[in-house]
Amino acid sequence: MKSSRTAGVAVAAISMLILAGCASGGGESTDTTAEPAAALSAEAQAARDIVDAASVAVDEFEAPGPAVDASALAGKTVYYIPATLQVPTLNYIGKAFTEALSQLDAKVEICDGKANPADIASCIAQAIDAKAGAVVTSGITPEFAPSAVSDLQAAGIPWVQATTTPSGDGDPSQVAYVAEDQVKLQSWSTNWVIADSDAKANVLVIKLTDTPATAAWADYGILAVYKDACSDCTTQVIEINSGQLERLPSLVSSALVANPDITYVQAQFDQFLPAVTQGIQSAARDDVKIASVDANLSALQDLASDGNVKSSVGYNKTALAWYMADATVRLASGQPAVENLDFPYRRAFNESNVADLTLTPDAEASGEWFGDADYQAGFLKLWGVK
Repeated sequence: MKSSRTAGVAVAAISMLILAGCASGGGESTDTTAEPAAALSAEAQAARDIVDAASVAVDEFEAPGPAVDASALAGKTVYYIPATLQVPTLNYIGKAFTEALSQLDAKVEICDGKANPADIASCIAQAIDAKAGAVVTSGITPEFAPSAVSDLQAAGIPWVQATTTPSGDGDPSQVAYVAEDQVKLQSWSTNWVIADSDAKANVLVIKLTDTPATAAWADYGILAVYKDACSDCTTQVIEINSGQLERLPSLVSSALVANPDITYVQAQFDQFLPAVTQGIQSAARDDVKIASVDANLSALQDLASDGNVKSSVGYNKTALAWYMADATVRLASGQPAVENLDFPYRRAFNESNVADLTLTPDAEASGEWFGDADYQAGFLKLWGVK
């Protein structure tokens, strides 16, 4: 698989400021040309272009597909099965998904997969027995519970695979894919580190191993990008799952003390930030910068206050839940899924744009950090809801 860096479209303008010398009253001229900024290396400039393009908000809603009659879901129960509710983001998305489908008089049953194949299989079996109107799995690849997935497909129940990959196998009349594209988001975080370090970073990477999907996001969105796009970067990896977070502060501290050349910690998700910050403090390393993915309120507040967090990449989680609802509506109504969906509401935050944000819980919940697009009104119109 190619580095996701090559999949991003970099749109950046490079400008030059030329200062002219001014003549003095005595007829003598003085050259006041400013010292030019040091040019970035080619690898760092390419990374900077990607980050700059990713830092822009999206202010328009574009329908992902044709209009669809959502009445087929009225009175139905849809099962939402996250890989584990220990991941706060999956919990939040489940609540937003429930709210979206409530607009269609549909009920959502949330069943925690607990990052365990047996529990995921049990949740899928419950959905089949209940003759669910649809099943939405989140952060779960088919390989995690293959027999249960086969049973689900054999039952003919529409299946939305969410927060794993934007596309995949399966009949689009039965299977839909909706994802924020974590490989791309992780690659934006990686490219920020490459650009900030002028392609010479020594990085401690915190990799989440809860599921094959979370591990793959780090492998392709972080480690492969450093390998392919930063010849002078060095990485060290701490692998950990959500049930082991109490160990993380000491692991981070030990790594920073043992290797004083590490000046960046790249946290795969914001859930690691309290432990990472504690580890940095324990190591007495105030020179360490953090890059993370999720762009939760606390991370952006730390970024805005010149804390350890210097880069935070995120996506509008409520908007993603509405795109998941749209995919559910389409399959339940007999329409084929939208294939290769390019979820639009993603953004890289750093010192260039964090000052423009209102950093409050209400602003976070509204999704305004990602742009002004009224996607909820757009979807309701698309679904024929008055």
